[in-house]
Amino acid sequence: MRDLLGITRALYRAELALPPPRADRLRLDQLEEIGKLFRRALALSRGEPDTMGHRAAWSWAEQATLALGEFVGEELRLGAVVRASAVKLVGGAAAPVVAGARAKRPPTH
Repeated sequence: MRDLLGITRALYRAELALPPPRADRLRLDQLEEIGKLFRRALALSRGEPDTMGHRAAWSWAEQATLALGEFVGEELRLGAVVRASAVKLVGGAAAPVVAGARAKRPPTH
């Protein structure tokens, strides 16, 4: 669940990184709501298994996962998400986008 919350946060950062007027308030609001669902599920999941709170956590997690899947859809390109996440990790400027560039893979032995 924490991984899915992290993906949601990365999508939010990528949306914010779009130059105006491309950042869409509706999409940001959707991602905020999805994040709230995941955080609620995480908070409730800290309780004992097989309790009302734990069962509620599953329900919130399922709702959030469904909403995130619908948000992402089939066509989402992840380059902007990965770049926004990298900026967050290193605390620096975004790396330039190079059309057609591919990451080099380490040699396999």
